[in-house]
Amino acid sequence: MAIVNSCWSPCIWTNSLKTGCRAIAFYTGAMSIVLMTFISFNMNGGDSTQLYNPLFEADVRLSMQVVGSLMLLYLFALILSAISLIIGISNMTRGLMLPWLIGFGIVILFQLAFGVWLIYGYYIYLDATYYAFIDWCWMAYNIYCWVVVYSQYQIFEEMQSPNIELLWP
Repeated sequence: MAIVNSCWSPCIWTNSLKTGCRAIAFYTGAMSIVLMTFISFNMNGGDSTQLYNPLFEADVRLSMQVVGSLMLLYLFALILSAISLIIGISNMTRGLMLPWLIGFGIVILFQLAFGVWLIYGYYIYLDATYYAFIDWCWMAYNIYCWVVVYSQYQIFEEMQSPNIELLWP
């Protein structure tokens, strides 16, 4: 049974889950490209002194290069999983939707951990609480996007489940 039957969010309005999933895949790719640009800017000596920056306390010479490279690799894999999601939606193949569901679930967990880290590590600064709140609002939107794709996954699962009828007692 699907959790939601349509995709109604501030950015995506459609009655069809398939169309919503395609828009979410586009959102994932666009978000990944923007974050890749931001991380590349930081790795090349850009300003990473802002508290909301995921590379905030990274050393420019060593740890930022290593962690930034891993983040770039992960975001590229997320773009590939978004392409896989579009192909899976078009072909009704549930297995091609799984990489996106898992990868985007990890993104949601990272956002949760990052917000907790902001509040726990910098609780005396009101800015940290505000940034954590904004991060968790974005995380809530990402959770909704994940639920939409998971609902489409459940619809495909229900459609593809075999109806076994016992003809002989």
